[in-house]
Amino acid sequence: MPSLSRVILAIAGLVTLAAIFLPPAPTGARKAVRPFLVYYGGIPRPGTQAQAAALARRMRGYPVVVLGLVPSAPAFAERVRRLLPHTVIYGYADMGHVTFAHVAARLRLLRRVGLDGVLLDEVGTGLSSRPAALRRIVLLAQRDGLRVMLNAWDPRDTLNLPLRPGRDAVLCENWVYSGGAWAEPRTAAVYAALRTLERRGVLVFMIVTTSGVPSRTAPPLSGISATARAVFGNYLALSDPVYSADNDAIFPGQKLGRELSRLSF
Repeated sequence: MPSLSRVILAIAGLVTLAAIFLPPAPTGARKAVRPFLVYYGGIPRPGTQAQAAALARRMRGYPVVVLGLVPSAPAFAERVRRLLPHTVIYGYADMGHVTFAHVAARLRLLRRVGLDGVLLDEVGTGLSSRPAALRRIVLLAQRDGLRVMLNAWDPRDTLNLPLRPGRDAVLCENWVYSGGAWAEPRTAAVYAALRTLERRGVLVFMIVTTSGVPSRTAPPLSGISATARAVFGNYLALSDPVYSADNDAIFPGQKLGRELSRLSF
């Protein structure tokens, strides 16, 4: 007979796996998950039209792209924007240890180069830890015609924001699979807040990261599937932990789309 301690450890292990793979997801019609790309890669020099066209070709297949190079190369970002007219492109803005003026200037820049939205990062820290400041930033982005995507480690921080159904979004970064390994399971309260946002029509973006550049021949299908089932979002990105910041790699959007189309809920 196994000892009581071994039985308890086995039960705890099963509970942990269930928390990873089987958090409650909404029921109803089949969920379609589409690919999106987070790209913090370097800026080609001198940033010619031909270089912009080469980057845009690698991004085709992604209906949504987060482009991190805008502040360093706005003219190059504008070229990429024009070459991808049917792609929804977000810029990036930190909301942690910055000032409101810094965020406002970033929003103006993103709008000036013709982007569609902004990924607001570090929600719940620094400047964005103050609910009034967070709300003010969201309203300013919306007034400027930008879609809003909020990277909130705890989605409860976003529940009282005026997020627009089918337009604004929350980002669930590495909730299930992170850096090539299973992440610490999120709590029931976190998933309950996410379900509330989903019922309101807020879009949900998910990220899966590998330890290095994702293999084109052997992507982490178990991590992709478990993330999609647990978070039950609308879009999923596959990347290395720093989103191409040190390698400029882009996993093919068409291939990720094919893998996502095979999911069944």
